[in-house]
Amino acid sequence: MDQTAIPCPFVYANGRTCCGVVRQARAYGPTKGKHYVDRADVRKYRLWCSDKDDHAGTASGIEGKLRMEFYPNELPPGVEDRLWAEDGLWG
Repeated sequence: MDQTAIPCPFVYANGRTCCGVVRQARAYGPTKGKHYVDRADVRKYRLWCSDKDDHAGTASGIEGKLRMEFYPNELPPGVEDRLWAEDGLWG
């Protein structure tokens, strides 16, 4: 794995962690008339994995989508800082 890559935070039901990396991320929250969300206003992050995209698997609808959505306090330590530092966010 690239030393600068952010490990995928997804954990399977059996406790195994994903071996992929975050390839894309989006921040959700109020844009206040801009085209982007300020960090202080982020309500949720949605991440995409290099190996399993959104980890939806066989889950359909909202259940599959929620697997890779995280509130800021649910992200592993340092991930939020790295997303902003590396300009890895869109939307």
